[in-house]
Amino acid sequence: MAWYDAQMKNNILTWSRTQTIRARNRLARWVGGCVYCGDSETACDFSPRLCAPCADKLTGLNVHRCGRCAVMLMTDDALCLPCMQSPPALRHTFAFADYHTVMQHLILNYKFHNMLHAAPVLADMMHAALTLYAQHLRPDVVVPVPQFEGLTHMRGFVPLQHILQQVDLQGVWLDPPQVKANAVTRLHHAHLQVSSAPKQRRKQIKNAFAAVCDLTGQEVLLIDDVYTTGATLNELARVCLEAGAKSVDALVLARGRKVK
Repeated sequence: MAWYDAQMKNNILTWSRTQTIRARNRLARWVGGCVYCGDSETACDFSPRLCAPCADKLTGLNVHRCGRCAVMLMTDDALCLPCMQSPPALRHTFAFADYHTVMQHLILNYKFHNMLHAAPVLADMMHAALTLYAQHLRPDVVVPVPQFEGLTHMRGFVPLQHILQQVDLQGVWLDPPQVKANAVTRLHHAHLQVSSAPKQRRKQIKNAFAAVCDLTGQEVLLIDDVYTTGATLNELARVCLEAGAKSVDALVLARGRKVK
């Protein structure tokens, strides 16, 4: 009886949290001004929800990056030294900006503090990044990085899928690829990757995913918010390749700066 009462209480709390988030999301449509500073200055080029001065604070825009891990390079080399010595499972990685200042604030508050009115501007950033990617490549399947079911119950929504739903893929590709949110499932989530050291990230993400559908002969594009060490995306790429994928690319909103 105690277990039943606890389960009912958990279901009621989850429903209440979900309804609150949905209400905030509806209200966010009428929130005006820049989502970062609140001012109603001139909008930036890629989003009407971010003012030009705040967009200028974004770092890592239009810089030369490693083709495999998207780390910023100071030379004209195609790859960074670590990717030359030990190539990752990913074929290409594209990043919109650095995980720093404005970008870091928006992503952290959106994911962990229910700042849902940041979703439209993050979707605009994703659209801009996909537009650049589409100039060179077109995947067969788009796969967002899956979230563990326990985190979904805790947050009440899936941040990455919420962003993707606001991206107009028809405006990126005339024949848009299929989005398969359930192509890969997450088996466990012992710790949050954001609070772990690089070696620990690689260890705890090992065998954390499993392919649910057949990807034979398909070119896959993985979508994530932040690339820090690449442990999650490379483990996902390995799983997709084992499921028959022809190649796996990754596109992220932000690339973490070099980690020692």
